[in-house]
Amino acid sequence: MFEMGAEASAVKAILFDLYGTLIDIRTDEYDASVYEVLSRYLAYHAVSIAPEEMRKAFFEGVRQHLNESKEVHPEVDVYKVFFTIMNRYGKKRSAKSVVIDVATLFRTLTMRQFRVFDGVYDALVEVSARWKTGIISDAQWLFAEPEMSILGLDQFFAVRVLSSRFGFKKPDPRLFRIATDQLGVSPEDCVYVGDNPCKDLSGAKRVGMKFLLFNAERREYNGYVPDRCFFSFRELKGVLSELSS
Repeated sequence: MFEMGAEASAVKAILFDLYGTLIDIRTDEYDASVYEVLSRYLAYHAVSIAPEEMRKAFFEGVRQHLNESKEVHPEVDVYKVFFTIMNRYGKKRSAKSVVIDVATLFRTLTMRQFRVFDGVYDALVEVSARWKTGIISDAQWLFAEPEMSILGLDQFFAVRVLSSRFGFKKPDPRLFRIATDQLGVSPEDCVYVGDNPCKDLSGAKRVGMKFLLFNAERREYNGYVPDRCFFSFRELKGVLSELSS
């Protein structure tokens, strides 16, 4: 277990980014073959759209949703993009379950790498046994929820704040405050773990959280400095102990 110092009681929750921090993922939404398969599959749901038109409609839909947002850091809900496409080109109105099914196939076809980083499971077992835990991630809910379940990460996180549910993304401080409110803790009592200095470090520090940077060197980023950095989840136990001592 963690060796806790005199200030350990101040840390009440450990929050994590998801993609690039816990999940090592790589996707390719530009691969033409993705839209060829998707176009053929959509025909079974009475949606007639050519592969290149499907590709164009997807990226234009994403841009439109982002451009119409009044947020400083806008986020798109990809479910809405697919819903719009399927009902524009379909002969009948598509049910929510069908839209989710098509979007899930799209995600499957774009996936090139999908696994947890080494040491994640052991680290989460130890962390969740000691502290409250949560996810704050720029993520699509219709992808992230099942993918956490597939990898067995859902058991560690009752609180999951996903940007696509709110229409804005990190470093917007509201996402961090939503998570702490749901956990019933103050930001000052939290440590956030992430891999993106521009989004994760900035967002966490703006609300008063401590921050651990994964897989990057510890230096100043846009006026903020991580409290610690680490390059393997096997180091997390020692880093947290050091931070709490």
